[in-house]
Amino acid sequence: MTTAAKHSIAFRLGRALGHVARVCMHDVNPTVRWVKRAVLAMVVVLILANSISWIMSVLLTIISLTLGLYALSKVDLDKVELFSEDREAPYGRDGVMGCPLNMWGERTDGIDRDLP
Repeated sequence: MTTAAKHSIAFRLGRALGHVARVCMHDVNPTVRWVKRAVLAMVVVLILANSISWIMSVLLTIISLTLGLYALSKVDLDKVELFSEDREAPYGRDGVMGCPLNMWGERTDGIDRDLP
């Protein structure tokens, strides 16, 4: 029954890689064995050289995500005032002078900057 089953691509790829490994690892002559291993190493190096930008982008992404998560884990949330509510200026403050704004975005301190 197993001889009638269709072989998948993964099966064929694994069998081919196993055959290549067996040919490179086992030989009566040690010189030929090392030449085969050197040729296989050169092929692997060429494949890696062609995809070096992909490998570097993956490494840089992993490094930047790791550093970002590390930085976020070291933040003391008691000292961060990003989400604290300013009771004196519930609608925010003026970007230039820091004066409180009303719900329309106008200054509430009575001084009008737009007048000459």
